[in-house]
Amino acid sequence: MVRTVIRRLLAALLVLLVVAAGFVLAARLGAFAISLETLRTRYATPHSRYLRLDGVEVHVADEGQGPAILLIHGHYQSLRVWEEWTRDLARSHRVLRLDMPPYGLSGADPSGRYSPKRVEELIALLVRREKLTRFAIGGISTGSAIAMRYTLAHPDQVNALILANAPLVPLPPAMRPKVSAWDQFLEDDFYRPVYRPEAFYQDLFDKLVVNRAVDTRALAHETYDMLRKPGNAAALETFTHALRFEARDYGQRSQTTQEQLARVRVPTLVLWGEAGTMLPLAIGCEVARTASPGAPLLVGYAGAGHFLPLEAPRAGRDVAWFLADPQARLQGGTPPVGTREACR
Repeated sequence: MVRTVIRRLLAALLVLLVVAAGFVLAARLGAFAISLETLRTRYATPHSRYLRLDGVEVHVADEGQGPAILLIHGHYQSLRVWEEWTRDLARSHRVLRLDMPPYGLSGADPSGRYSPKRVEELIALLVRREKLTRFAIGGISTGSAIAMRYTLAHPDQVNALILANAPLVPLPPAMRPKVSAWDQFLEDDFYRPVYRPEAFYQDLFDKLVVNRAVDTRALAHETYDMLRKPGNAAALETFTHALRFEARDYGQRSQTTQEQLARVRVPTLVLWGEAGTMLPLAIGCEVARTASPGAPLLVGYAGAGHFLPLEAPRAGRDVAWFLADPQARLQGGTPPVGTREACR
C-alpha cells in the first residue's frame, strides 16, 4: 500500500515536472506571443500614426491643435495611459504621445539599444520630423525622468515641464519600497528568466493603483497583451536592466538627480498622487522645491496613487491651466481639479 502511494506521488511529480518544462520551453519559443499587427488592430487609437525613426517604427498618437505638448509614459505603461488627460488638453493644444520601445505598439529597435537614453534620442528625431520648435513636455514616473533630461539637453526647445509622480530624488532608505522574499524569488527565478504572466501585472497594479474606480484587471490584461510582442521579453529585460542601473547609479551619487533638475530653467509643474505608497507626497515636495526653489508648484490628488492619469482622469485640466501662463501659475492661483500643496 505504502509503495503504491509513493509510486503515485512520484508519477504525479514527474508529470508536473514535464508540464513545467514544457511551459518553460513554450514560453522561450514564443508560444504565447501576439503579433504586432494583431495588437495594433486591438489597441490603436483613432489618432495613431507609425513613424520610422532611426529604423524603429514608433507608435505616436497626435491630436488637437495649438501649442504642442509631448507626453511620455512610464515603466509597464503605454501612451494609452494619457487618454483621459488628452481629451482635455486637446481642446487647446496639439497633444503628441509616443510608445517608447519596447512598450505599447512601437516596433522592435534593430539597434537593440532599449533604454531611457535611447528613448531620448528617438524623441529628438520625432521633434525634428514634426518640425516642433517650442513645446511643453511631460512624463509620468520613468517618463518624467526622460522628460526632465530631454529638457536639460534641449533648453532651446522646451518651454514648460510637467512631472507626474517623478522618481527624480533618490528615496531615503526608510522610504524605499520593500520587496518580500517571495516576490524577489519570483522575480529572480521565474518572471525575469522565464515568463511574466498576466497575474504579475495584476499584482503590480493592485499595489500601485489606489483609486479602486480604475479597472486594474483590464489594465493588467492590456499590458500583458502589449508586452507579448514576438521577441519582446528580451527587449523588456534590456530596458529594465538599463533602468535598474540608472536607479542604482543615482542612489550611489545621491545628489545627481537633484543637480540635474536644479539646472532646468523652464517653468515646472509637479503633480502627485497623495495616497500612493511608492512615492510619498514628501518626495513630491522635494521634487517641486528642487525644480522651482523660489516658487515650488506641487498639485496633489487625494485618493490617487502612482498611475495618476488613470486615477485622476480630469487632472489634464490642471496641466492646461498651468500651460496657459506657466510663470503666473508658479506665483499663485488655484488649479481647477487638484490641490495646490504648500511646499515652502
